Amino acid sequence: MKKKNLLASLLFGLLGSALLPAASLAAPDPLVIRFGVAQVGKGGVPFASSGVAGLADQRKAIQEELNDPGIRVEWHYFKGAGPAVNEALANRQLDFAVQGDLPAVVAKAGGLDTRLITADNLLTSTYLVVPADSPAKTLADLKGKRVALFKGTNLHLAVLRALKHEGLGERDFRTLNMDFATMAAALTAKDIDGAWFDVKAFDLQNAGVGRIIYDTRAVDPRLTRQGHVLVRSEFEQRHPEIVQKVVTALVKTAAWASAPANRDDVIRLWANSGTPVEALRAEQEGQSFPRRYSPRLDAFFVDRYRATVRESRELGLIRKDVDVDRWIEPKYVDAAIRQLGLQQLWPSYDADNRPVEPVAAR
Repeated sequence: MKKKNLLASLLFGLLGSALLPAASLAAPDPLVIRFGVAQVGKGGVPFASSGVAGLADQRKAIQEELNDPGIRVEWHYFKGAGPAVNEALANRQLDFAVQGDLPAVVAKAGGLDTRLITADNLLTSTYLVVPADSPAKTLADLKGKRVALFKGTNLHLAVLRALKHEGLGERDFRTLNMDFATMAAALTAKDIDGAWFDVKAFDLQNAGVGRIIYDTRAVDPRLTRQGHVLVRSEFEQRHPEIVQKVVTALVKTAAWASAPANRDDVIRLWANSGTPVEALRAEQEGQSFPRRYSPRLDAFFVDRYRATVRESRELGLIRKDVDVDRWIEPKYVDAAIRQLGLQQLWPSYDADNRPVEPVAAR
């Protein structure tokens, strides 16, 4: 009898282990990689109207490159732009961020430990828009008038650079701090006399609401804004192989976007942000995609971030210095470009935005 009871117990134990709930035998929770993007589409739709990273999101390029069911990629788009992304990074709610030069410099100077790992968009212009029937034709015509600006974003410093270039300062205007949606509504209602915009300027102009009277890129490339992808240093130290795959996916996306045959598809994906195709085409007219969307962290990129640090200190936007050379980590993007054989697609540029001739092998 005892032998039968022992046998029954053994059988029950074996069967019981086979019938354990699936949850108790499930694989560990997947690693979640969290991206923060310092822009959002119209009405809060989670799409970007420019840059390479937003294209990689829509094309699922990073998931494809990782090729690992144990890793999940999440994308978060922030209406509050760069400052909101910085807050999320500081709270360890993000691992990677896509943003502009000034917010990243402010965060770095404030002690946020990050590494710049690839360029996302270069030579981006900032546009001063006035109501369509405004008599203003130049910046000087708006002195003493109500001009809106989204402070804390990378447009902020670009605007201050432009004003200084023209012999003006922020105090020459009745400057109002507004986000882009509020600015657009205020300009439409003629509650303000002008506002500084990104590509949305062309949307307002095409709609007959506004008129562009100043284009920073047309004046001087040193007045433009630069964008990048960065990673929290803690994440990079723990997962360098994942960082490399992320950058490789972004480089592949940049190569796809740089091909002339794909330009229409690129603009169509950006248009999912709610920005009309016509406005996107107008903003990109005459621009070289391989130049604007080069991922290289070259001398031009480094010089522009050094200038951002220097000017931010001069203007009182930051109090501490930032060692740009230690902040920028080019090894991931350089490895991806070399591995994919894309050296000729994106030559390096010097600080004056001139292509650098490669040194011939001996």
